[in-house]
Amino acid sequence: MSAVPGPRRRDERGPHPLLSVLACPTCSGRLLLDRDALRCACGRRYPIVRGVPRFVPDDGYVGSFSFEWNTHNRTQLDSARGDTMSRDTLVEKTGLDAQQLRGKLVLDAGTGTGRFSEVMAGMGARVVGVDLSLAVEAAHGNLGHRDDVLIAQADIGRLPFAPATFDVIVSIGVLHHTPDTRRHFEALVPLLKPGGTIAIWVYPDAGDYRIRNHWIPWTNKIPPRMFYEWCRWFVPFVHRRQGSRIQSLAARLFPYSQQSYGIENDILDVFDGYSPRYHGIHSPAEVIGWFEAAGLVDVHEAGPVQTSVRGRKP
Repeated sequence: MSAVPGPRRRDERGPHPLLSVLACPTCSGRLLLDRDALRCACGRRYPIVRGVPRFVPDDGYVGSFSFEWNTHNRTQLDSARGDTMSRDTLVEKTGLDAQQLRGKLVLDAGTGTGRFSEVMAGMGARVVGVDLSLAVEAAHGNLGHRDDVLIAQADIGRLPFAPATFDVIVSIGVLHHTPDTRRHFEALVPLLKPGGTIAIWVYPDAGDYRIRNHWIPWTNKIPPRMFYEWCRWFVPFVHRRQGSRIQSLAARLFPYSQQSYGIENDILDVFDGYSPRYHGIHSPAEVIGWFEAAGLVDVHEAGPVQTSVRGRKP
């Protein structure tokens, strides 16, 4: 009796259908698949490494994210958790739902492990997720088998797409980790089609984010593995002392994650908050001003979470 063949991997079923969305980041020219690379008529060639098109030579200034997301490659993935944490976060911070995403071509700018890409694809969108960090390894591992999600490694400031490519652009918790939050937001706007929607969330200049901002120049200089091991000790330590004087002091001086999604998520969240090189904080009025200056219309706060802003290209 012959064995029943298992499902073929994505790379065994021919070129990914979303590869055609990519364009040369230098000249916006069409890219042609050339074995293990994408080639442009301008002479530039972009390798495909372990199934992921690469438009940068390395992970630049985001090494902490490369470490973080390959350590916690499934911690925030709804399909692995068995809940709707990421779906709820997406809706809360963008106001987007399945009706608005179904059939749309979406850019997930700063995809991490692909948590929001997975949710949006599940709502019926076709999604291209990009990240500067080696989180793309985790995202491709999670979603690389899908025809409706493509993962690429690229810099948000120099993305591999032609103007007016996407119906929707989403960037949740990412732009404030770039050297210039506003400039990187502005780099996204030309990629929207007329009538397209862009929704972002960045850190607010308030509360714990403001306190944390004072720690960043010190904590981001600690080697990622060393700081991560400290987070693995510190978070359970304060959690076990809930209501004590030491826990209260720690919460005031060094705000840490106390969410309801499990200890692993809290450890991840503390590392995520204190380890990056850049940690921009912004007011809602400031972010709304970026949208209006970029010529977007119907600009409004997308939900109850501060500095969640959404707008539309005329």
